[in-house]
Amino acid sequence: MLKYTVLVLLVGIPKLLLQAQVSYEAIFVSLTSEENSKPFDLSNLRLIGRERILNGTFEVLEDLDEEHFQISVEIYSNAARDGNFKLIPLSIPRQGLCTFFKKYGFYLRDCIKNGINTDLYVNTTSCLFPKGKYYLKNVTINVQNWPIIMQRGLCRHVGTLYKDDVQIGSYNITSSIEDRAPKYY
Repeated sequence: MLKYTVLVLLVGIPKLLLQAQVSYEAIFVSLTSEENSKPFDLSNLRLIGRERILNGTFEVLEDLDEEHFQISVEIYSNAARDGNFKLIPLSIPRQGLCTFFKKYGFYLRDCIKNGINTDLYVNTTSCLFPKGKYYLKNVTINVQNWPIIMQRGLCRHVGTLYKDDVQIGSYNITSSIEDRAPKYY
């Protein structure tokens, strides 16, 4: 009987966790970059309204490929919302740009879709981010693919880009994670 109970718990609990709805929502707080950061120019992107919807244009200043460009990401949290961010033990080590988007791109795919709210098309077979100017329209954060449990408060993702092993830019995306408002029918 004990073996059966353990088996049910080992099979049932992960299944329940995977089917659970996230109990939070996230909105953009800020999108910033270091001065003279390359290879992106984000200076024409704006957060609009109370919902903090991302709109505007951005520029990819040169063709980006796996061979020359790498990215690493550090994640910081600030539950008190007082500006005192703490590095959390989740980070993405430096890796090729295409490898990064193949592993973690699903976090963005639900938010940014070619032909719907952007004209940026990334060819995943040749893995090239082409140089050019692109638009983002009505981009919000979709948390459906995020972990079930997230600390509430501010969350900052700091992406550092490298070209041929030399740091060329740093970009910060700060979001606010809050409990989802209950829906009354």
